[in-house]
Amino acid sequence: MKKFNVVAASAVALSAALASGSALAHGTLAVGTANYNAAAIAADPAPTVITVPWNGVGPAGVFGAYTVTNISNVVTTSLEVNSRFTVTLPAGFSFNSAPSLVVGGAAPATSVAPLFSGGIGSQTATFIINPPNAQIPPNPNPPPLPAGTILSLNQVAVQGATALATPGTSLPITVQATANSQTNNDDLTPVSANLGTPAFTSDAGVTATFTGGGGFIDLATPTLGTKFGVAPPDTTTLSIGVVQLSSSGSLSADGVSHGLNSTDTATLSISGFFNGITSASATNGASVVTVTPSAGALTFAAVPVGSGSNNITLLANGTTLLQANPAGFKVAFTPSAAVTDFLGGSATDSTDSITYTNGQVLGPFNFLTGADAGYTSLVRINNAGNATATLFGVAEPYTGGPALVGQIGTIGAGIGTVFTEAQVGTALGLSLANSGQRATLTIIATGGASGGPVGNANVAASTFLVNPGGVVDNVN
Repeated sequence: MKKFNVVAASAVALSAALASGSALAHGTLAVGTANYNAAAIAADPAPTVITVPWNGVGPAGVFGAYTVTNISNVVTTSLEVNSRFTVTLPAGFSFNSAPSLVVGGAAPATSVAPLFSGGIGSQTATFIINPPNAQIPPNPNPPPLPAGTILSLNQVAVQGATALATPGTSLPITVQATANSQTNNDDLTPVSANLGTPAFTSDAGVTATFTGGGGFIDLATPTLGTKFGVAPPDTTTLSIGVVQLSSSGSLSADGVSHGLNSTDTATLSISGFFNGITSASATNGASVVTVTPSAGALTFAAVPVGSGSNNITLLANGTTLLQANPAGFKVAFTPSAAVTDFLGGSATDSTDSITYTNGQVLGPFNFLTGADAGYTSLVRINNAGNATATLFGVAEPYTGGPALVGQIGTIGAGIGTVFTEAQVGTALGLSLANSGQRATLTIIATGGASGGPVGNANVAASTFLVNPGGVVDNVN
């Protein structure tokens, strides 16, 4: 019976140890992440070799430190003389210079942990704890390293770091205390950093913002949606925001912060709707890059990004209905040839929106189809207001691609009418071959006096399908 009690007590003690440590692992590892510039790593003449600025060398907070801790209030641990302490790098990495440790914390001042095996050319480095023959002055009976001892990794060169040339890489290191005569002094499994903190990461080298622009398109008389209503009088120019690229502060291969060069340039591609825009400019100090937009994109080549920011300005032709961009704009950027300070990326700012004002936006209507077999679709418009409205259509084609924009016609106060699919197609350049092809249509009603919420027009719209033999003879 006593033997059974002893076994039970041992099991309880083991359970308590496992609960307070991880499989009797008595040490904790803290790392400060060394974050590298993926572009700089990829472009370095020796791209597999990096400097790891551990132990206070280089950017603050980059460190690797293992602290000896007791498993519980009952089980006291230490690192015994001649025991081993192993550091393991990520898969594919190996040491390119001799690694070393600083022994501090609660350790006696003469404590040392010289390299025992591994190191240069190896993924691992194993250190021996306080060997008698390494003491200065010699000490044939050096003490073990008690709880509270801190083993810190010194700066080291590492090779095989090609994974860091890919932004978003996240890699750990592990450490393990072994070869102690007392089992409770060993880490029975490798110890990872608290909360899974990575030892190595990489990023694109830049942070990007697109902020501070946007405005309105004035649908009221006399401009009828052809100019921007940012301030009276309406204008043909509008800033849609400022694109700014800044260094992320990540590290070069040599372990120091990598910045942008003042001569760095990039291609900026801005997606949005640009119907009615005759040109666009990216202005950065004395540099002005002007381009002609397509219906859905602005592309600026060789724009300076290494110094200052780029203000993106649109110039309307003043005669064509402008398209709203209620969801804002997105900029994609790629470094110009020979620029190795950053990789491509994108930035979005939904606050840089352009919306319609002083008019009506009706729809979208999802049932405008082509005509065949006696079927046809119509657009019904009714103006219950006291001012003539000018009607524009914006269609998303069945085949995809940029939206099609055009003026459908006008409608007087108190008037109702219908437009056929063919009339809408001619006005917008929309082609629907048959009733199996469908387009999404939005009606823009402009007119009335500037400043009124709908410009004194009160327009309603709908689409419907006429069956074979059907007749529409009146709209109220």
